[in-house]
Amino acid sequence: MPDLSAVPNSGEAGELDETTPPEPKPRRRAKKSKKTSPKVATDSSPASPPPTSPSEPVLPRWDEFIRTASIAEIERRFSADVKAIIADEKGIDEKYACVAILEPYESIDQFELDQIFAGLKQQNPMGEKDVLLFLLSPGGSIEPAYQISKLCKTAAKNRFVVCIPRQAKSAATLIALGADEIHMGLLGHLGPIDPQVAGLPALGVSQALETLATLVQKYPGSAPMFSKYLQGVVRIEQIGYYDRICASAVQYAERLLASKEKLPKAPSEIARELVHEYKDHGFVIDLEEAIEHLGSDWIHLATAEVSAGERLYRHFEMVNLYLGSYRSKRLWVAGSFESGVFILDRPNRQQI
Repeated sequence: MPDLSAVPNSGEAGELDETTPPEPKPRRRAKKSKKTSPKVATDSSPASPPPTSPSEPVLPRWDEFIRTASIAEIERRFSADVKAIIADEKGIDEKYACVAILEPYESIDQFELDQIFAGLKQQNPMGEKDVLLFLLSPGGSIEPAYQISKLCKTAAKNRFVVCIPRQAKSAATLIALGADEIHMGLLGHLGPIDPQVAGLPALGVSQALETLATLVQKYPGSAPMFSKYLQGVVRIEQIGYYDRICASAVQYAERLLASKEKLPKAPSEIARELVHEYKDHGFVIDLEEAIEHLGSDWIHLATAEVSAGERLYRHFEMVNLYLGSYRSKRLWVAGSFESGVFILDRPNRQQI
């Protein structure tokens, strides 16, 4: 979990423009009238209502605003913009308690679990709404991801819905498996649920040993060399540990799938495929392949949820672009949009 640079607050968003027409002719005793011109939306910010008083401040464009605004002001304005986007999509605000994990570079861990828990307590304390989770993540730890999925389902009135505008890989895919509905844009994609240990796939140990065994069979004289090498780099308990991690990932996925109806295959088979079938952690399981694994009844396209997710993603990326260019910072969301928006130092690209 990265260090947090500020505590977010809620605020107002939008760009305001006000003009006054010429005064009436002197011979007519008509009162001066004042017209308010409609707002011209800039960037990807949603339209805002006209000002209630001439003294209400005019917000500059985001690329200008970021250069001089404080961290807290940026967080407040982004929060307000997101709330306006959600309110603008028909039925979303009334139907759902909305939370998010928007972390293109960070791994899901215990902090995200705590943030989602706090956000749901804030947004849906009585469980009167369904839960909508906007998800953008490269993955993370399996255990908190499983708990996040179960928590969102438990907190929902009836349905837990995940919206995936772009990547939701590995542990993020596991979160999605616990949802009642997965709403994906055309560029949305899942990924293999292959556990990583120190940045390397846990499945890689067994696969490497299988490769070495094949080489020894083909070249028997190489056996002493490989034996000596393995004694220095791999302990027998490590092999068992990595195998158990992979078996655990299958179990978590199978448990989340067990309650789903109309699956194209048995939950155990789908779980095994998602953990063992793919050879690369970054493999793209796109919309078509996701439907092949999970079925068309579970995957939803061209919905209000997808529209909200696409608008939210574009706005998130735009603000991140300006933050990185002008402030060497980045935006990061975990939990509700009221209390889970953070501005952090931009990571070194070599560390991503």
